Amino acid sequence: MTMMRNIFLLLLPMCASALEVGLPTANHALYSPSGEGQFYQGTAGHDWRSGQYGSVRSGGRQFHEGIDIRCLERDRRGEPTDRVVAVADGEVVYVARVAGQSNYGRYLLVRHNWDGVEVFSLYSHLGGFAPGLRAGQPVKRGDWIAVLGYSGTQKIPKERAHLHFEICFQLNRNFAAWFAPKLAKGDRNDHGNFNGINLLGIDPAALFLTAREKPALNFREYMESQPVAFTALFPARRAPLSFMRAQPWCIVNGPEPAPVTAYEVWFMAVGVPAFVRPRTDVTTAAPRVLSVNEPAVNACPARRMVERDAKRRGWQFTKRGAELMEMLD
Repeated sequence: MTMMRNIFLLLLPMCASALEVGLPTANHALYSPSGEGQFYQGTAGHDWRSGQYGSVRSGGRQFHEGIDIRCLERDRRGEPTDRVVAVADGEVVYVARVAGQSNYGRYLLVRHNWDGVEVFSLYSHLGGFAPGLRAGQPVKRGDWIAVLGYSGTQKIPKERAHLHFEICFQLNRNFAAWFAPKLAKGDRNDHGNFNGINLLGIDPAALFLTAREKPALNFREYMESQPVAFTALFPARRAPLSFMRAQPWCIVNGPEPAPVTAYEVWFMAVGVPAFVRPRTDVTTAAPRVLSVNEPAVNACPARRMVERDAKRRGWQFTKRGAELMEMLD
């Protein structure tokens, strides 16, 4: 997978900008030595580690897609009052005001353009929103957008109020249409293309810490530095996948003069597509596993997208991986 760095360096603009990003609340204990216990809010009966990103719950079998940031301030009734702010300049694109329509509770999404990469910051379990907040509103880093809370369908107790925060990507611009036939009778998709199923992210804390350590950090370079866990080959039915059409920066080495016959997509372990390469020398009728970086896959057991086949001679998609490939295709 080392070729990613060499290819990626050819894609960087001559003048790369530094990523300007800050934490979403006044809780900055992440930056303090041994401050994790004051920064992360753990789940009931578990310590702060269960509030981190990754395979941190149910003995590593349950994946946590963001980070849970501990509440600092409360009023006389014990209600959280911490202000939530935009982590970077961007535009509010979605505001979910009805707490009972999602595990996220009340939540909002801000869209950012970081060095040509479309990224979303997600703020959930909110107690309320800043006055007048609406979709389409531009925001600057540090602008007040919401109040930390404990809303959501899983009935978070007041004493565990926290901000669930994600840095994520939208997988399919046509998700609502793709998902509609899959809904069980009586179910509905209240959030359209901003349904959490259509959002997949990276570790926010790791990005915050790297940006603090490297003030000149470029986000495209940061994405390039993430390990590739597996590659998959997609049919060239249309060019290219929905995610890639929204993220043209990630298309490398192509298209060649010859007709494109397939697309090779490189994935992070959690399933985030990283780069796509048009191929002119191979075909496939359906998405299939092309190569696997086994240590990277094993490092994320709760989001396993590929597994060895029954005879252990090759690799295939897990049920979760197959669903992701279908969503992307």
